[in-house]
Amino acid sequence: MKKLSLAFILAAGCMCNAHAQTSDPASTGAKEKMVDQYIGVQLNGLIRQVFNFNNSTSSTNVNPYLLTYTINSKKTGWGIRAGVGYNYNSSTSSNDGGISTTDSKINDLQARLGVDKLFKLSDKWSAGAGLDLVYNTNNDHTINTENASFGNGGIVTDTKTVSSTYGGGPMAWLRYNISQKILVGTEASFYYVTGNTKSTISISDPNNFNPANVPTVTSGNIGQGTFNSPVVFYLVVKF
Repeated sequence: MKKLSLAFILAAGCMCNAHAQTSDPASTGAKEKMVDQYIGVQLNGLIRQVFNFNNSTSSTNVNPYLLTYTINSKKTGWGIRAGVGYNYNSSTSSNDGGISTTDSKINDLQARLGVDKLFKLSDKWSAGAGLDLVYNTNNDHTINTENASFGNGGIVTDTKTVSSTYGGGPMAWLRYNISQKILVGTEASFYYVTGNTKSTISISDPNNFNPANVPTVTSGNIGQGTFNSPVVFYLVVKF
């Protein structure tokens, strides 16, 4: 027990000594911090819940990136940025009387990666501009079932739509320092994406003695340019 206590005292002393040495980088010749890192989370959903604007859809946010991460050089301002957004929704609904039932699943992912340059405008304000590469994938699946009644019905319609796009474009952002580590900001971007979409519809009828049940497949190409105005707000933590 005495040996354990002595070891604990020695370890505590070493930790205190090490802390004292690292607390003063100038005295030890430690390198200064070379980069700043920023993690942001989108606030628009929270704002809509706290301030319920009568569920108005006029302020619908089209910026899909819920989380963002940026690392910038303290010397040059150049850095790497990333963003990701994910939406998963599973629901089941039925019409009056339960004549039909609809099962729906939505599985969407949006991601981006790019470079930007930070500009220090003042002690409180900073701005940046850069270029992003973006990738989006959407997988939506709906099954509609007409419940059998008196020997009729039971028809099942299965619809699956899958699309993927990629592209990129310029962006710019503006931030305000609430404190040294906490910021709020907004951003604007113009992304052009291209890709393809495929929709498969399958209809089956258990009461049909000679069901064709040949899926209908529709495919096409996507080309779209979208301007995201600075209506999205991020709470950003700097470390």
